[in-house]
Amino acid sequence: MSQIQKPVKSNKRRPKKVRPPYKRYVYKSNFANGNSSDEEFEEEDQAMMAAKDPYGNYKDFDVKSNLNIRSVYVLTNQESSYTSKIWPRSQFEKIDVLRCCINNGNSEYLKKIEEAYQIQQYEESLMNFPVEVIVRIFEILLAQGKLKPKFLRVCKLFYSLALPMIYSRPILRAPNFFSFVDTLSNSKTIGNHIRELDLSYIIQTGKNAFVAKLLKRSRKNLEMFVAPQTSFGLGPLIALKNCEQLKVLDLSLVSETLNLEELFNSIRNLHKLTHLSFPRSSIEVNNFKSISWPPQLSYLRISGGISDDFLSELTFPPTITQMEFAHCPSISDLGLRAVMNKLGSKLTTLKVQYPMRGLKMNSLDSVFIYCPNLRVLEISVDYVSNTFFDEENLQYIDYPRPLRTLYINSSGSLGTTTKLDPIDLAVALNEGRLPMLKNIQCTAKLGWDPKSDAVNYIVDELDERQGGLYIGY
Repeated sequence: MSQIQKPVKSNKRRPKKVRPPYKRYVYKSNFANGNSSDEEFEEEDQAMMAAKDPYGNYKDFDVKSNLNIRSVYVLTNQESSYTSKIWPRSQFEKIDVLRCCINNGNSEYLKKIEEAYQIQQYEESLMNFPVEVIVRIFEILLAQGKLKPKFLRVCKLFYSLALPMIYSRPILRAPNFFSFVDTLSNSKTIGNHIRELDLSYIIQTGKNAFVAKLLKRSRKNLEMFVAPQTSFGLGPLIALKNCEQLKVLDLSLVSETLNLEELFNSIRNLHKLTHLSFPRSSIEVNNFKSISWPPQLSYLRISGGISDDFLSELTFPPTITQMEFAHCPSISDLGLRAVMNKLGSKLTTLKVQYPMRGLKMNSLDSVFIYCPNLRVLEISVDYVSNTFFDEENLQYIDYPRPLRTLYINSSGSLGTTTKLDPIDLAVALNEGRLPMLKNIQCTAKLGWDPKSDAVNYIVDELDERQGGLYIGY
């Protein structure tokens, strides 16, 4: 039996595909009327058939001779009152390019171009504001703390001038620390503008990876770095090796334990380093011969687990002129005198801060003998006796003693209020043993009476030298 085939139903709702004919639009064509066979245009037709335009298209618009054209339409050359549309906020302008070309350009558009050209010529004829003056204004605002990031949105010139200044000394706190890290992570050039990186206010916020990343991004021009209290370990120490322009390295706030051998290995190649502050919790170094100091080091702050052997056997660089001792429980009189014996004649600044548990009650009495060229001296009455200003300790020298500033602190412990008498200091000033002294800052814990004759004499003497006595409460 033969199978009966069912007729296939077609989808009558589907629209039929219509292929539109090719149309060519021509402006002012001589072949619109179809009289291309006239005798007067016969020679011109043959020349146009052989000629091509710069794009390789034939210039023949005859339907009979050019098979690529199905029909020809001629557009009139009537002037139009067309005006372009301009968006009010973005100032973008919508232009019908085809219509402008047909009408030989938009008159209003051409008028605007002419006005813009005249304005440009007028601005070029005027004297431009010097860039150096703008830079100087930004520097003054930066010194006053008034250079804000909103200036970056004024123009491209302000952006290029203010961006390096704003990022040269970033003010970092806990709320903006992570945003700052993300900004430097996403940009490879902003970190090159950083010259001073102060992380002293970042407490329990950062990580070792974040600090190491900041040092890597800003290593090109970084000159000063203040480490945070936490989150400073081996990773940041390794990143310090590449900061070749570093001049100031302050680790005094670091509470984590650091190995000084690793620290010296990190700063060995920092040839421009001038200021170095040891961390408070450092491990003592046993191999003193392996220590290599930066060649231009002038300021050294010693703290942490430094012992007398370290100060006695280590060879300090001769360029050191400023020293400071703080939080050194293992240093005794022997270590301190060893340092003053090596560098005392070269020191211009010496500061010994409380507490120093290894020092005695008269450990600093001979500081004027070991260090005759001091200009700034900071002591605590806990480590001096009542003969500190006597002639046996403060002797006459062949030249005027250059001491200009004296800081006297006190822990307030029992017996410290009677150690230093203002009469001894007044006698030293009167006898000319401190001829260059101008400023004295002391604490009220000394027990000096501001109305006493000795204190009034000190105030009058320092006032004649254009200085003063400052008592803090």
